[in-house]
Amino acid sequence: MTKDTEEVAALVEVYRAGWANLDAAALRSIWDPEHETVYCPSELDRPLVGKASVDRYFDRVLSGIRHVHVMAVSDVRIDIIDDIACVFFAFHLEGVGASSEPFTVQGRNTLIAHRKAGGWKGIHYHESLRGPLAG
Repeated sequence: MTKDTEEVAALVEVYRAGWANLDAAALRSIWDPEHETVYCPSELDRPLVGKASVDRYFDRVLSGIRHVHVMAVSDVRIDIIDDIACVFFAFHLEGVGASSEPFTVQGRNTLIAHRKAGGWKGIHYHESLRGPLAG
């Protein structure tokens, strides 16, 4: 694994840990504040554009979660081309919502990041949900 690949994998880990720990600050830290980030969560019809919109999204969504039991990422595939990283990964999230109802969300993500002077930052994210895992 190259240094760049390790750094991008660490960005995915910040994403995973942010959800696992309900840490909006960690999730907000992933995105480049100087770039017009496009963030497409599966539950919204339109993408969020700009870091401020993405930040508000994390604050809103995390406030609706009481507890996370499981947040796992898998099948992480990182492709680095010059100063751009294209990352695919799957996730499995289980928890309890603010209304005390349990929930499970499984998805597949594509994250695009670019190299900055201070490290890698996300600039584009697309999420799609998936059904139950096969055997």
